[in-house]
Amino acid sequence: MYKLLFLLLLSVGARSQTVYKTPSGQKYHLGSCHTVKNVSQEITSQQAIELGLQPCRVCRPANIYGAGMAVPNKAKGQGNTVQCKGTTKAGTRCRHRTRIGDGYCFQHKRGK
Repeated sequence: MYKLLFLLLLSVGARSQTVYKTPSGQKYHLGSCHTVKNVSQEITSQQAIELGLQPCRVCRPANIYGAGMAVPNKAKGQGNTVQCKGTTKAGTRCRHRTRIGDGYCFQHKRGK
């Protein structure tokens, strides 16, 4: 019960915070992040949700999507999942599904 209350309060606090969007506009940041310069735009958490922005990996702002909402993570040009193009050691096609733009799952990602 206390966990649920804590998560609810954390979610409400995160949704009301001010975040910053850089001109490239793919991530949201805290004001103290080194990527936020004079050209960054101050936006509300709700605007960041509507734009589908991801949290910055450097400054690690609070999750504005709440406990029950997942952070959208869609590859450009890919709306749905597809079966991985990779092959297993046995020579059969991988059964994993992926949204990664190149069509390979995390295990068959090229360049490892």
